[in-house]
Amino acid sequence: MATISDLQVKPDVDNKKIAVNLCVENPEAIPEATIEFHLTKMENGKSRKIKTVKQTCKIKQEMTFELSMGKDCSLWDEYKQPLYSLTAVVSGNGLKDAKSVVFGMRKFSVTGTQFAVNGRTVFLRGKHDAAVFPLTGHTPMYVEDWERVFRIAKSYGINHYRFHSYCPPDAAFTAADRTGIYIQAELPFWGGLDADSTATMLLNEGIAMIKAYANHPSFVMFSPGNEIWSGHDRVEKNILAIKEFNNRLLYTMGSNNNIGYVAPRACSDFFVGARTPFNGDTTLTHTRLTHAFADTREGGILNTQTPSTLTSYSYSVSHLKIPLISHEIGQYQIYPDYDEINKYTGVLRARNLEIFRNRLIKSGMMMQNKDFRNASGVWAAQCYKAEMEAAIRTRGMAGFQLLDLQDFPGQGTALVGILDAFMNSKNVISAEKWRQSCNDVVLLAEFKKYCWTNTEKFTANILVANYSPEAIKNKFEWKLTDENGVIVKKGILNSMKSLAGDVTTIDSIEVDLSSIRNAKRLNLELSLIGNKKYSNSYPLWVYETPDKITVPKNIVVTDKLNEDIIRQLENGANVLLFPAAEYVQDNSLPGLFPPDFWNYGMFKSISESNGKPLSPGTLGILTDPKHPVFSTFPTDFHTNWQWFSIIKASRPMIFDHLAKDYKPIVQVIDNLERNHKLGLIFEFKSGKGKLLVCMSRLDKIAETPEAAQLYKSIISYMTSNNFQPVYNINSSDLYDLFN
Repeated sequence: MATISDLQVKPDVDNKKIAVNLCVENPEAIPEATIEFHLTKMENGKSRKIKTVKQTCKIKQEMTFELSMGKDCSLWDEYKQPLYSLTAVVSGNGLKDAKSVVFGMRKFSVTGTQFAVNGRTVFLRGKHDAAVFPLTGHTPMYVEDWERVFRIAKSYGINHYRFHSYCPPDAAFTAADRTGIYIQAELPFWGGLDADSTATMLLNEGIAMIKAYANHPSFVMFSPGNEIWSGHDRVEKNILAIKEFNNRLLYTMGSNNNIGYVAPRACSDFFVGARTPFNGDTTLTHTRLTHAFADTREGGILNTQTPSTLTSYSYSVSHLKIPLISHEIGQYQIYPDYDEINKYTGVLRARNLEIFRNRLIKSGMMMQNKDFRNASGVWAAQCYKAEMEAAIRTRGMAGFQLLDLQDFPGQGTALVGILDAFMNSKNVISAEKWRQSCNDVVLLAEFKKYCWTNTEKFTANILVANYSPEAIKNKFEWKLTDENGVIVKKGILNSMKSLAGDVTTIDSIEVDLSSIRNAKRLNLELSLIGNKKYSNSYPLWVYETPDKITVPKNIVVTDKLNEDIIRQLENGANVLLFPAAEYVQDNSLPGLFPPDFWNYGMFKSISESNGKPLSPGTLGILTDPKHPVFSTFPTDFHTNWQWFSIIKASRPMIFDHLAKDYKPIVQVIDNLERNHKLGLIFEFKSGKGKLLVCMSRLDKIAETPEAAQLYKSIISYMTSNNFQPVYNINSSDLYDLFN
């Protein structure tokens, strides 16, 4: 009996035809049979038969046929998903067998250092998937469930999925075919490929993956695993063998091998890495803004460089001749909302969240749970914006893979998503706002800093990253507005054609800031005239030029709370304390600007075992913008870019032993494992006096306009009637706190 064992379709988009590879098992040695091909097109919810081809031929184990698509050749991509069903029928001598496959007319190729779909340059806006499905404990087996997941992701601008060290079921590929998602699937491997037996098993698994899923137009990229740290000769041998078996996909030698330090070999069609291996550990080679402290000095770019919108990865792109995808970008922790525990109504219980919730209760801060979520979440979303825009503004870059759009509750609990583990919004950023930085067209402003003075001119270049199917011909409108929406200045940039598949500099803008007399938060807003689909915005802060801080005689400024200062407090002095680091080393933490990377516990142990510095482990600040201490220092309730120099010069104090209801003016949010109560700015009443403590050395960084402005705002507060600390601390406890 002759049976069809395999049916593969290789589209030839350029020539509007397909090559059909038909494998037949013929144990009875039937000499010839009739081969029929029935072709059906499925588009916009409708199906129609478009072709039937019939011929008689000799039976071979493997046969190749060519079918013309002609006028019915409709191309598949992220925008349109026409699909075809090919049914092969083998009959003869009273025997008959049939097999059907679905395919799409799609060409996914390399053009220089970028990818192209059907000849059009595409930028991959990817997310990582690690099989997080808390209700079932396993990946969905139904197409509709995967369609829900992919449609949510696409609503956030995602067009690409990387499946971390696993291959999803057929239902996922089918759903991706229908929704327009480009898939990178991986072999189930993470480690060193040091055994021939393991390499052989993986080779067989890779070929099986190709046979099972390569007809799907969504399956475009293949990786042999995650962060493979040894055995690269075996990896290369496997990739060459798999490519020889089937060259329909693009292949890499692994995702972030040796944390990006292993260069791609000739068999690699593209490179996925957190850095490129051309200049050691330097931020020049990085392809994302943050790393663990165990992997690079102080966590990389976002925690070490003055914030701007100029960061790009052009150095890394220039040192590769193949497409570069940045690996697992982001990883910004967001404090959990423990109401999420109630969502676990399936086979899994949120035991981890229950433990962390109990720790927060024990710390006495449970009433702040939602505030921690909101403040850390909004700040994390801001950091993700910077991450995605750094990649998409880099000319010649091929894409990024987020870790992640959603939480990963495993591996120590990494709540790094703006969506929770159920793909539900955390309400820290809307899908519309997120898409400003994650879309096929992104309007970009390049400027050297977020904090300016009113003696400067704000300058910026306006760019458009256009990876849509069409050129952008609209005029650009820009506005600089204050917090009340009042326009400070606006302008229109004449149309400059932005070609599809490129990052184009449209024009530059310049604004004289001398008319701004008081410290202000401004917003730079970009939009296309006549096209509401694309817009973007950036916060800016304008201050007076820093000058010498004048401290009134009735305020004592000190960096050490010694016995003399304690005596002055007892006698009614107003004291402003900027503690020197050496006096608070044991009961404070270093300042960390971005939210902690991935999760605190895992990288703490890795740093300790490797003799590397520990991350401070914090998640940003929480404060009340209406507090009078900020009367002349505009701020949000969360960290924002103007806090960089202030936080970097700080050592937040640990307050675990104080009363449970004590809240600092500016609180630093600790990670969910440790749950310290931490203060950046706080106040006490002691004796007859009043004490305000700023754990940032504003007195040492007063040359920066934001630090000088906060310093002046604190002085203004301390000389006003609003300075009335409520919490009373005796002189002995106060002395112990700072010595």
